[in-house]
Amino acid sequence: MASVLYDRMRRSTPWTRRWGAAALLSATATALLPLLRYGAPLPRRDILTAFAVALLCGLGWVVATWRAPLTGLSLAKPEADVVIPVPGKIPRTPLTALGGTLAAALAVYAVFSAQLVAMQPDGRQARTIAALQDAGARVTTATVTEVWAQEESAVSVSGGEGTPHYWYASFAATLPDGTMLSVDRGIVAGLPFRDTKVSILYAPGRLELGGWVDDSADIAVYTRSWGPPLDFQAFWTVLMGAFALTAVVIVSLWNRGGRRLLREDAAAGRVYAVRVDTLTAVRKEHVTVGSRPGTTRTVVRRSLRASTECGDLKLGVPSYDIPLLAADFGAGGGRLLFARRWRMDNADEVPGVFVAPDGRMFPFRTGSKHVERLARKDVLHPSDPSVAARYWSMSCRTSPARRLLIVALYALAAASAVPLLVGTQSYGLGWLLFLLMATAGVLGPCLAGLAPPAVEHPVWERQRTVDPRVTT
Repeated sequence: MASVLYDRMRRSTPWTRRWGAAALLSATATALLPLLRYGAPLPRRDILTAFAVALLCGLGWVVATWRAPLTGLSLAKPEADVVIPVPGKIPRTPLTALGGTLAAALAVYAVFSAQLVAMQPDGRQARTIAALQDAGARVTTATVTEVWAQEESAVSVSGGEGTPHYWYASFAATLPDGTMLSVDRGIVAGLPFRDTKVSILYAPGRLELGGWVDDSADIAVYTRSWGPPLDFQAFWTVLMGAFALTAVVIVSLWNRGGRRLLREDAAAGRVYAVRVDTLTAVRKEHVTVGSRPGTTRTVVRRSLRASTECGDLKLGVPSYDIPLLAADFGAGGGRLLFARRWRMDNADEVPGVFVAPDGRMFPFRTGSKHVERLARKDVLHPSDPSVAARYWSMSCRTSPARRLLIVALYALAAASAVPLLVGTQSYGLGWLLFLLMATAGVLGPCLAGLAPPAVEHPVWERQRTVDPRVTT
């Protein structure tokens, strides 16, 4: 059964990568718009359009995966002694290889983006805000010249002690441009006394001077199109800082030292190159004592072993790619390439690439002690600047059905936001959106991270060891 599951996996193709990148970019735009244009008038056609594009790209990603060829594990045939040139052009790690990390970061951020959508005003409040924004509403500061009537409300502007309260007042005032204004039963922030400055929140017949929303917030909160409400500014600043930091870390990992050094050294003309005879998928079982007396447990480790002219090396690659790598390149031979300046990376594991005779390559990492052993044997080789390597067509890692389920989860969560975005929302629906997006944010990465088992396929070389403490 396990081998059947693995054989049903699909190979990554240019179309699966293009549709996946388009879906990720459009989903990012959908998640960022509630923050970048917070308080924009309803209906939010920008978010609805971005959501439709993201859904279309997500379905395209699923269809492209379904139409991609099956991986299949037909073992590579041994080739006669062939000259394997050392390529001088090694491509950069494709950004699509970081798609899983970017998607996981986006899944976390999407939960907070859903909270922003749920917090936006609804119903009558939304219509009032839309009318005020259409009128170019702003909170205007004016100097009071005369007060005819005033009545204090029970709500303060920010809800804290010592802050100005809302006042219902009839008064005359001078605007900043010198215009004299008479207000009958308006609303101001601050105690309206003669020669004092107040913020006009509502002036009947003069919507462009300000606006009244409800007893919990003034129009200044909602007329910002560049950021979240003031009360949440510090929180969102920290969140966006963390999001930016994640992006910086991802980019730095994408262009990290060792592999960049390898590209530069290959272009300069000399790299460490070791000929590989075979690649073998190794499944090692180690039986040891269990946590309770009289019990045992089995620890399984999977690895890819390269048999080279200088001895065996263990290559660090994703476990779900090991059987396919062994099948595609196992008996065909190739070369392991390392940077001539690999010590500058200063890491316990050194990045390298395997290059097959046909020019296909895949990245890996191995222990620095192994590279040190190779360096002592002086395996420096000149590279050929006319030869370019290309990335191996890896597996899609998730099946079309699983990808469809991920798209459906986020589509369901986003669909619950449609009434909120067209102005017919309720706060209860906002909470439903938040819960659905949080559920999708947990289940989506979990579904994407589950690799199909490939334990029982014949490409594995099985090894078994038993702890001496285990009695037979």
